[in-house]
Amino acid sequence: MYDKFFNWAFKTGMTIRCEGTKNPSERGEDLLRRLIFSIRAEQTPGRFLEKLSETLTEYKTNRNIGLDVGLHPEFFSQSWAADRFHYLKSSILAGFLNALGGR
Repeated sequence: MYDKFFNWAFKTGMTIRCEGTKNPSERGEDLLRRLIFSIRAEQTPGRFLEKLSETLTEYKTNRNIGLDVGLHPEFFSQSWAADRFHYLKSSILAGFLNALGGR
């Protein structure tokens, strides 16, 4: 179940890292690091999803960034509590981290 969230995070992370092109950029890596740093400390599902959606919305709507990113629809169709939330958070962070280190 959590592999789809990992895959979403990896794909989204690569889009951010490469800024919509095929090659990684230093600016894209900085944006991805900023996203990881902003969500990793959040310990409740509501705050985690709020910070994630807030940052991705900025990346999509800011004219200086303008990336084609969005949220996985299942984030808001399920209830995330206890272990389910921690598995979700871990799979998303792992996907972003793999995108940051990927070539």
